Amino acid sequence: MQAIMRTKLKLSKNQKGMTLIELMAVVVILGILAAVAGAAVTKGFDASKTNADAASKKIIIDAAQRYIMDKSTTPAMADLVSGGYLNSEPLPQVSPTTNKHFTISVDASTGAVTVAYSAS
Repeated sequence: MQAIMRTKLKLSKNQKGMTLIELMAVVVILGILAAVAGAAVTKGFDASKTNADAASKKIIIDAAQRYIMDKSTTPAMADLVSGGYLNSEPLPQVSPTTNKHFTISVDASTGAVTVAYSAS
């Protein structure tokens, strides 16, 4: 039994730490994992911005329809805000430039309200 313990003790004294190759392999694996996780997080951010814009469009369409029912005219975004139909003008999240905003249009024949991006 003592012979086995001495052999294990000798083996453990010879191993002082990780080799440079082992350390480099660990760093490479961690880098690959970080790249994959970063791509997944970025894709999630883009999807959430698209969903936020879709929700904003639905809210603007609803507010514009209520405005049209009350006033019988096509509203501008400022009319919806000043009339209390919206708390503030929502800004597009997909194209976060300062000169982009939503615009409202109404089809005269069907009365359908659409919302789109436009530049100032």
